[in-house]
Amino acid sequence: MTTPASSQHSIAPAQLWRGPGVWQQAQADIKKISSKPLLLGRSQNTRALRGKLAQNLTNNGLTVESAELKFDCCEIDLAALELKVQQTNCDGVIASGGGKVLDAGKLLADRLDLPCITVPTSAATCAGWTALANIYSPDGAFQADVSLRRCPQLLIFDHQLVLTAPARTLASGIADAMAKWYEASVSSGQSSDGLVQQAVQQARVLRDQLLIEGVAALQDPGSEAWVRVAEASALTAGLIGGLGGARCRT
Repeated sequence: MTTPASSQHSIAPAQLWRGPGVWQQAQADIKKISSKPLLLGRSQNTRALRGKLAQNLTNNGLTVESAELKFDCCEIDLAALELKVQQTNCDGVIASGGGKVLDAGKLLADRLDLPCITVPTSAATCAGWTALANIYSPDGAFQADVSLRRCPQLLIFDHQLVLTAPARTLASGIADAMAKWYEASVSSGQSSDGLVQQAVQQARVLRDQLLIEGVAALQDPGSEAWVRVAEASALTAGLIGGLGGARCRT
């Protein structure tokens, strides 16, 4: 009898809020995790939005330090952020933005052993969910992916925040999520591991749902189809990666 190989999985965030307006509903849970968070962002287009998030946190009794990435998730930015966290004694990281901001926040928190809260402002990737971060050069070239010790402590997927993103970000998320099926089926379609088998099949169901409802979601933001497709792209795709791990990535 063959002994099954051992493996370690970081499957999901410890807690998930999803739906319209859940940013406000999650305030009490944020306070349980951090009293002085670093609020991290990047895009000038979302600066005003992050200002509102910071004000919400302040109104709920938190002390907020804000920071922006100068580049992408790269070592130059990470070194500057580490120094700021140490100088200001932040006790948590809230990453609000797209995939590179979410990756930078997760990686920063992992390196400093701090709790991480992810607040996606689009459904372009599943970076808000996963225990994985991609590192880039200052010029934006991919360099490596890094496995993290855990998924975020809290993921807040507020539909109202995500709806502020351009439609092209959801199109990107659909493509990224559909790729999960092709990655998983090619790399592990013949796997004998039960969790991996289930991840592959979930990727197939995810692909089918996106093919069926993707166009309707793009044509009618905020509709029921949009909710299912956005959550599939940003949440379910991450769950598949958590179950399948590296064996469901090419």
